[in-house]
Amino acid sequence: MRGIIAAPMSTTRQALATTIALEQQSMALYAQLARQFTRDRGIQDFWFGMARDEARHVGALHLVSTVLELESKLDMPSPISLENATIVRLKELLERAHREASVGGITLERALEIALEVEETELEDLVADLLKALQAPDEYERCMRLLVHDLGELSYMIERHSENPALLHRCDALVNRHAETLRHWSAS
Repeated sequence: MRGIIAAPMSTTRQALATTIALEQQSMALYAQLARQFTRDRGIQDFWFGMARDEARHVGALHLVSTVLELESKLDMPSPISLENATIVRLKELLERAHREASVGGITLERALEIALEVEETELEDLVADLLKALQAPDEYERCMRLLVHDLGELSYMIERHSENPALLHRCDALVNRHAETLRHWSAS
């Protein structure tokens, strides 16, 4: 997976570049799934919506990067810690998901399970933490609202298309966790 730094994230530039690369891989995964589920327009639209929302995260991070570059702050120490083990784990999960999705014949239930695995990772937290730490409160709140919305849609799709109640429970717990984070942020 090109573009993902495997060294410690010492600067904001490195942290942003790594997070953007991971988000782009998530976007590509969801776009790939949209191409595989063309028989049902609603399912295809769901995957395309997931890809579009990942693209919005990438755009928000690029915007923050541009502003920090203009303020000569991009090469300052990173406000968040990105552990190599976390980056490697995320990279491996996304590579595995891409391989599985690219073979074709993936079931909708398995695709939903993969999406939940991706959404359960630290990636969305990294995006949110970066936006919050870099003083981008509007982008942080927008990011969190999109995340809660996407997870709600993922939960709905799991409820409709999966026979696995544990999968639905995991997704609902994730929705609730992020919704609670958003409530606390909005209240402060």
